Amino acid sequence: MLATAQKPTVQDFPAATLVIGGPWFRSRQLDTRPAVVVGPFGGPQFADKATMAVVWFFTLGAPQPGDSLQAMFPHELTPLDDTLTTMHQDTFRDIVRSLRRGRFAYDDDGDALRAAVRQAWRERTGLADAVPAARHTLHRS
Repeated sequence: MLATAQKPTVQDFPAATLVIGGPWFRSRQLDTRPAVVVGPFGGPQFADKATMAVVWFFTLGAPQPGDSLQAMFPHELTPLDDTLTTMHQDTFRDIVRSLRRGRFAYDDDGDALRAAVRQAWRERTGLADAVPAARHTLHRS
């Protein structure tokens, strides 16, 4: 009996999932590179119906629809074992800087990714577990 692997869905790739995928440029798929999932194509309101995920190929620059920001089918993506919190420090810094300069196709596109990046920053700096009063004090050096 042949066992068929279940095809991945958009729900298998929540926002902030690090993946490897091949972006498209002028009808040609480029070599694979790291990316981060922004969310379901069409925005969060389509999370249960979307067939494609919006992916930001952060090595191609700030998020810009069509260039570094593309809709991809789940079968075109391979999840990585790394996270925003555990990835290389310099790469994470580049993501933070580029995210500020980028733009997304929809008003709420990128909100979940921005929240995940803020949370990863807090975890990286040790502020994630600090009480709110301690956070305020830590910023006043």
